[in-house]
Amino acid sequence: MKFPFSIFFFIVFVSFLSATIINIQADQPTIQAGINISVDEDTVLVQLGTYFENINYNGKNITVASLFLTTQNTTYISQTIIDGDSNYSVIFFTNGEDSTAVLVGFTITNGQAMYGGGISCWNSCPGLQNVYIMDNSGFLGGGIWCYDDSYPNLVNVTIIGNSAYYSGGGFFCQNSSISLENVTISNNSADLDGGGIVCFFNSNASLVNVTISGNYASSSGGISCSYNSSLSLENVTISDNSAESGGGIWCRNNSDPDLVNCILWNNSPEEIYFCEDENPNTITISYSDIEGGEAGIVTNNNGTVYWLEGNIDEDPLFVGTGGYPYSLLEDSPCIDAGNPDPIYYDPEDPNNTGYALYPAMGTIINDMGAYGGPNVIGWPVVELDDNVIIQTPEVLLHQNYPNPFNPTTTISFSVAQTLSFVILDIYNIKGQLVKILIDEKLPAGNHQVTWNGKDDNGKHVASGIYFYKMKTVNFEKTKKMLLLK
Repeated sequence: MKFPFSIFFFIVFVSFLSATIINIQADQPTIQAGINISVDEDTVLVQLGTYFENINYNGKNITVASLFLTTQNTTYISQTIIDGDSNYSVIFFTNGEDSTAVLVGFTITNGQAMYGGGISCWNSCPGLQNVYIMDNSGFLGGGIWCYDDSYPNLVNVTIIGNSAYYSGGGFFCQNSSISLENVTISNNSADLDGGGIVCFFNSNASLVNVTISGNYASSSGGISCSYNSSLSLENVTISDNSAESGGGIWCRNNSDPDLVNCILWNNSPEEIYFCEDENPNTITISYSDIEGGEAGIVTNNNGTVYWLEGNIDEDPLFVGTGGYPYSLLEDSPCIDAGNPDPIYYDPEDPNNTGYALYPAMGTIINDMGAYGGPNVIGWPVVELDDNVIIQTPEVLLHQNYPNPFNPTTTISFSVAQTLSFVILDIYNIKGQLVKILIDEKLPAGNHQVTWNGKDDNGKHVASGIYFYKMKTVNFEKTKKMLLLK
């Protein structure tokens, strides 16, 4: 049974009141110090600020939370930041933590690791609630890496702007099961496969009210599902993802996604793709809007499509702007077009439309897409302190890789729309300009540039800390890197 969010918060808050509270910074100076002295069921309560830490739960089943836990004020999420400082994963769940190990109300950023730049999860089952995971990088799993019988549960989480140098830009899952509810996975990238999500080798995933958009990889821009993995997608929108093959969903070797009340639209080069080698795949689709319909699914004669009732092939008419760009316009064909089974009704919608953002639109039938059904709470708006919505950012500048490096390193970034000019410069620790890498107009999409450790005169620079700064008309960001010889 799924509880309304208000009931869920009451349960968490009562538990919070009965536990020992360790206040950061009053009782302990750092989050890790608070964890170190905690015992199971304690709460480490973190005041707003930026904490340059790489924290490890160390097998303790505790709650680590910002003041969002006590106030439900979402501004605390963007103002309480755990910054990995480009050293290892930001958060470690690698010691058998169970479902009572919970992280609530933070921004997780600037992690860099082999496995899970933002969060590394190994043989653990943590809960992540009301968390932004952004601008992290890893070899496997830029945002999150899950391995070896891990069962994380994500509720109200945004995974955005992360990158993987091999697989799983947003989320990499191997031999594990994941549960995502009210989650946004956007503008992540991977060099090989799974720009958004990878489910690999006997992994299972349950996605409810999830948006997967703007992700990129060489193969499987949105979701990669392979090697005996299963996906259950309910009210999921997969749109504007791109790859060389499998822009939306990519299946390989006996994998079997099941879609109901979903929208797959404007993924490039196709919505769904079956890999042509190894064992065949299956996909089951009902009450969903798939661009190109059944004929647009590329199976390569290596699998079966179960095209059930209720499917359509019509422009979903997304709003396209603001904090909910993948919500639906009033005349969308996806409204009241979902599965009519009462289990998909929204009991809290006074108009019983199944679509709380736009009341009085129709019947009690559920809508297709991420904002339909009984579980949606309209979570995916992420606002920074300057009130800039980052769900569809103008530019995302990723951490260079490798870092430290010798003699070359690659800087990756994403451009949401064609800009007048992008400038990317290298500076030394004295603030002196060393190298101009980019000074030109660029198209929208994902880009990479390699610096070979030379200045504008072609001379090798000395070991030390350097900074790369990207500027556009409306964007400026600086990151540091370390050259070691």
